[in-house]
Amino acid sequence: MEKPSSYLEIAFALIGGIGLFLLGMKFLSEGLQKIAGNKIRSLIGFATNNRVFGVGVGFLVTAIIQSSSVTTVLVVSFVDSGLMTLAQAVGVIMGANIGTTLTAWILTIKIEQYGLVLAGLGAIFYVFSSKEMIKYIGISVLGVGCIFLGLMIMKFAASPVKDFPEFVEAFKTFRIEKDAGFFTSYLGILKCAFAGCILTVVIQSSTVTIGITMVLASQGLINFESAAGLVLGENLGTTLTAVVASLTGNNNARRAGSFHALFNVIGVFYMTLIFHYALDFIRFELDFLFGIKDVEFYDGKSFIHVGLGIAALHTTFNVFNTLVFLGPCRQVARFLESAFLRKICVKIRFFRKEKPQIPEVEMLLTMVNSKKDSSYVKFVETEARIQRVLDYMSNQLKTGLDNLKICIESKDKESQAIDQIFEMEKLCDKTTERIQGILVCFVGSEEVTTPAVQQRIFKYERIFDSLESVSDYMAQVVKLRLRLLDNKTDLFDFQKQDLLKLNDLISKAMNCINPLEHEKQFAEAKEFIRTMRTTFWNTSGEKVTNPMVDDSYSNMLTSYRKIRDHLRSYGNAIFGIDKD
Repeated sequence: MEKPSSYLEIAFALIGGIGLFLLGMKFLSEGLQKIAGNKIRSLIGFATNNRVFGVGVGFLVTAIIQSSSVTTVLVVSFVDSGLMTLAQAVGVIMGANIGTTLTAWILTIKIEQYGLVLAGLGAIFYVFSSKEMIKYIGISVLGVGCIFLGLMIMKFAASPVKDFPEFVEAFKTFRIEKDAGFFTSYLGILKCAFAGCILTVVIQSSTVTIGITMVLASQGLINFESAAGLVLGENLGTTLTAVVASLTGNNNARRAGSFHALFNVIGVFYMTLIFHYALDFIRFELDFLFGIKDVEFYDGKSFIHVGLGIAALHTTFNVFNTLVFLGPCRQVARFLESAFLRKICVKIRFFRKEKPQIPEVEMLLTMVNSKKDSSYVKFVETEARIQRVLDYMSNQLKTGLDNLKICIESKDKESQAIDQIFEMEKLCDKTTERIQGILVCFVGSEEVTTPAVQQRIFKYERIFDSLESVSDYMAQVVKLRLRLLDNKTDLFDFQKQDLLKLNDLISKAMNCINPLEHEKQFAEAKEFIRTMRTTFWNTSGEKVTNPMVDDSYSNMLTSYRKIRDHLRSYGNAIFGIDKD
């Protein structure tokens, strides 16, 4: 195969090599995850408050699935669901950073020429095997083959680059010289770290960017110092995935993502200060472990030892950084959970104003995940916990109705009542989803087959579905109210008074403990809604009104009607009345 001789041919070869490398990493990670199955989540769940054990779990999981991003995202999801505390998560996150360095060592193995054979064997197993496990093994082997094929193509594409003077000059921009003076050298380190960070953010794989760094260094386009600067930046770039994943979770999930970023940012910062001393230690390591005296030894074709130097630096940095954080990691976790930091983060809208999660829901979820049985005894235990969650949610909705009154009366767009309604809606959505996931385990179970038990299961599904819908429509009323205030307009006084009276009627009906009185109160609320609707249409026809106010008021009435309907359905389910 002829070497590429033009810029276009080099670009095509590099793109092809990077694409194959990325595809290989995807195949390898997905295949290993399928082989490991649910054991990965179970293994993460074993993490305890023992920091060293947590580091071991993080290392082992990442070593198995070959993706620190997947491990950290799983940890963030565990923290979000309440199955893992932040103190437990930090150890796993640190271990994941060490586990991901194994891939760099794999890339130093001189088996690029076997990449095509491995890809072919993996593809054959994947295509022709009927067993799922063999298919997953096949796609993992195919991934390894694609990784080495991509690496070989990238080296092939980069080899003629040193013959192009303009390329050589461009790469000199990122050349770090040890004897250039502290400030000049430090500026070069920061430039390389920044470039490595941006490249990792774009590609979303630190392993691929380390592979690219190895290729550039092996071809002499960058020296070992520059490669080391790029590796430090790549450790920064890889934190983005966990941070982005944490943004959709609760505050604890965001704290876990923040710890991952903080762990790497602080580590890279102090490593840049002792940069050249660290590289001297890496050279000592290579000499002591492998007998390599010169990390930049050139054999006439390429710099054959620089890849080992990059892998050694990557591992040493993460191991040393973990040892540094291992002692104070609990203090760092407590700092991230502190009220002082929470107030600042809420102010800049990185954290949310939220109430604590319901411990009973998390206990239920843990209980169901830990014991995969659906016996009657298990159902009775679960039902007792569900009832406690239900009582809590019912009280939350009663508080929500009180907060709705405040929202209608007040013109304050930043009130605590508004925040509580929105947080209550999120809480109801999340709780309903989890409770229904738990109840599914008992539907149609051979152990719980009696019609009475199945009817109780469906009753709870109906109740939580109704409560979730109520919270959604409460939030809708608040959004309509805020829309009016944002547009410098408002409801008429008589409309506010009618809404407040309706709110009181629904609240009174919800608090009824007598089935007959319950039905009577909700019927009264329904009749009042009809009266309000009639009055609204008559008023709109008699005089010119603001279309936005009319639309908002009409939609508020609709939302209140839905609140009334779903609360009545909830009450009927509680009282055993077979009505919707």
